[in-house]
Amino acid sequence: MKIKELPVKYQKIWAQCLPLFKRGRPGDAQHAKEVVELILGYRGKLKFDGDVLIPVAMMHDIGHTAILPEHFKYITGPEKVKNGKLVHMLVGAKIARDILSAVKYNKHASREIIDIISMHDADQLDLSDWRRLYTTRNKKIFHDLDSLDRYSAKRLKSMFSIGFKDPGQVFKVLEKFLDNFFFQEFKDIAQKSLAQLKK
Repeated sequence: MKIKELPVKYQKIWAQCLPLFKRGRPGDAQHAKEVVELILGYRGKLKFDGDVLIPVAMMHDIGHTAILPEHFKYITGPEKVKNGKLVHMLVGAKIARDILSAVKYNKHASREIIDIISMHDADQLDLSDWRRLYTTRNKKIFHDLDSLDRYSAKRLKSMFSIGFKDPGQVFKVLEKFLDNFFFQEFKDIAQKSLAQLKK
């Protein structure tokens, strides 16, 4: 799976990711590719460090590749989804560290990449003070870029496949998530997409 117009300096990282994604959840490689392309094509007003956010986009969900079906018997109970989120972030940070080390990526950028991956879905852990974990501009920007995927027709379809029955219920969840955006620019994009999905 190729990423359109991916600069050479990131290609070794993506090459390391692809075999792992084949073992993971369907759709994770495609999601990573789409977030990378969103970053590469960004023409808005916000400034961010592509040398951090592009590798984060490639690897942020790679922790799911290490969670095998038999592991889910240990990720159980009412906190199952939340626990799965936590596990994939922590395992993903370790996998990212190994990949970045293998390709000899910049050490300073690597530290920030690993840090972001280790907490990128913190808003989904039901922590009352989750915003305080997003301590840098790059963390906030990546959070918003990654969150835009929730407002796509493909993601809407997947929400029905995991147990949501009522479209009104799904739209309520998506409306609630709008409050999680850090930047108005991305919130506006999500609101516009949500309006289209409701039609």
